[in-house]
Amino acid sequence: MTRSRLRLLYGAMAVAALVYLYDPPWIGRVTSGLLAWEEDPPGTFFRWTAGRATLFVPSTASELTLPLRAVFPGPNGGPVTVEVRIDDRWLATIELTDPDAWVRPRLPLGRRAGYRSYRRVDLRINRTVGPYILGVMTGEILIDGSVAPRDAGSSRGFD
Repeated sequence: MTRSRLRLLYGAMAVAALVYLYDPPWIGRVTSGLLAWEEDPPGTFFRWTAGRATLFVPSTASELTLPLRAVFPGPNGGPVTVEVRIDDRWLATIELTDPDAWVRPRLPLGRRAGYRSYRRVDLRINRTVGPYILGVMTGEILIDGSVAPRDAGSSRGFD
């Protein structure tokens, strides 16, 4: 094989990889900064976040209901704040004042940017607690009123 053909082959492989990775079909099951699913005594499924967490929702979604609960108080006993971003754009800042209450804000997602199949949702929590770096509890997310499927999660710590 000549060098020019080898370069052409490598170039074609690189382009094919970039096309595939631009919008991978498995990205909807990817999370980061979230522990494995747990169930509290009333039967509510939740996952702990770290100081930052990322998940993906379908780009066709128009509304997201994001159940959040801060079991531990914020700095100096104040509220815990969670900043929600979608595709690197600010969406909402949620204050969690009652450690015993779930807050279920309904967040309109607006128009999608680009042609990807999924949109990235980032959570930024203003404080973490303990050696496990726990942020807040996040429950089962509703996308346009339907429960998003739960994956198996990670049993080894944060994804």
